[in-house]
This record gives sequence, structure tokens and C-alpha cells, in this order.
Amino acid sequence: MRTAFGIITRVSLAALVLAAPAAAQTGLLIVAHGAGPEWNGPVRETAAQVRWDHGPIEVAFLMGAESATSGWDSALTRLVSAGARNVVVVPLMVSSFGEHYDQVRYLAGEVAELPGALAAHHGHGAASPAVPMRVTPALDAAPELAEAIAARWTGLGAEDRRRPLLLVAHGPTDESAVAGWHLSLGSVGALVQRREGIREVRAALLRDDAPAEVRAAAVAAMRDTVLALAARAADSVVVLPVMISTGAITAVRIPRDLEGLPVRYVRLPLAPLPPLARWIETSAARLLAGTR
Repeated sequence: MRTAFGIITRVSLAALVLAAPAAAQTGLLIVAHGAGPEWNGPVRETAAQVRWDHGPIEVAFLMGAESATSGWDSALTRLVSAGARNVVVVPLMVSSFGEHYDQVRYLAGEVAELPGALAAHHGHGAASPAVPMRVTPALDAAPELAEAIAARWTGLGAEDRRRPLLLVAHGPTDESAVAGWHLSLGSVGALVQRREGIREVRAALLRDDAPAEVRAAAVAAMRDTVLALAARAADSVVVLPVMISTGAITAVRIPRDLEGLPVRYVRLPLAPLPPLARWIETSAARLLAGTR
């Protein structure tokens, strides 16, 4: 039985499947990291914009206080009770190269074990889901991610839009996943640069959950990138977080990491911008059609 990370007993969920309405539906489960109300609110606002004609929609949070009432178990139970006989899972996450993305695949029964540090705390071996489940990729290099970043950029004043842009993302714990993050962010950054005519766009990773020395090195690299951009432009640098929602990282840690640098930091997250909702719809529909 999953508890904090979500295993419903096979007997209880199977009973719900048998009791569900006769019309087979495909549920949509939007999964996000989760934190406090400030973080979760924009995710719910994003989900409220999603159009899905194939069945019920639910949001699940992996972490935080709401994971008890709006976690994987409870969200899946509500989907099945509403008639879902299979489920498309969309991880509302920046990258597929991370432990929480792998965690979602584990909960959906696509992989047999939890990744890395999560396995050490929560054991091994997932029970087979009582309804078929499939997981889409995370945002990665989706054009909708570029649209969301461009929306934040165009909301800035004309003076800021003449400056170079640094995109700052959370980044992975595992060193082997760093290249995947950089590749996706580089592609998205290049698309935004071409679309908006930005002087120069670069990306940096915080590695926020990595060991202290790894994070310190990542922050040092980010600061070096800011200084190099500022020197080439003879101007300050706009810094945008590439993060789903707002919390301590965007409000406290990134400003602290940028302290003393020539930057214009814009702490707005991606949610609840409409391109995220369109991406959820497109990703889910593509997977449902078998064209993932």
C-alpha cells in the first residue's frame, strides 16, 4: 500500500472501478510538485483553463500539506469515481530529467522502482495500478514553454527588453541529468531569442536539491554567466525563473544567489499562463492518440 507517495490498495480502487459509471472515460491527471497554498494556487488556476472532453480532470500534488487531500491517491480515487477507466498523466514539470518525473512514472506503474534518494526513504516495488495509466513527457523543449517565457518577456518595459536574458531553472540532483536540462533549455532559449529578437539568451541551473558543494558550484557558474552577459552588453541582465510556481526559491534563494550582480530579476513563475494549459491539452491528446 502506498501512503505519502501514493499507493491505493488494489482492493479498494478495484471496487471503485467496478462501481464506476458504465460509459468508459479517459481521466486526465495533472501532477505537480506541490508546496503551500501560494505555490499550489497558480497550478490550480492553470488546470482550470484546461479543456478535456474525454473524461474528468484532477490535480495531484506530490509534496506539501495538500498532498494528504489532493495527492496521488485521492486524485486517482476521484477520477475513478467519476468514471475514468484509464488515465492520462501529465506531469506539470519543467523537465523529464528529474527524480520527481521518474516518481510520477513509478506511481503510474511505468517503472518498477523509485529513483535515487526517493527509493532510500520510500522503499521499492510499485503495485500495478487498478486502471491503465500512461505518462506524457514534462515540458522539456515544448514550444508552449517558449511561449510562456516570451509572455513574461513581453510584459517587461522597453528598457528591459533591450537587455540580455538569463533563464534560471531548478535543475537536477543527478549529474547525469544535467545535460538533458541544458539541451532543452538551450532549445527553448534559442526559440525565444529568435521570436522576440533578444540580444542574447543563456540558461543556468541552480541544482537546488544537490549537495551543498554542487549547488555552490552551480550558483558560481550562474553568477559568471551574468557577469559575462553584462560585460558583452555593457548593461544589466534580465533574469527570469523557469519554474512552474512561486515559493521560497523564486522569492528568497534566487535573489540571494544574485546579490550584488547587475541584474533585473523578475520573479514571476510560469503558472498560470495560458500556454501551460494549452500544452497540457496537446500533450494529453497526443498521448491518447498514440503519437507521444
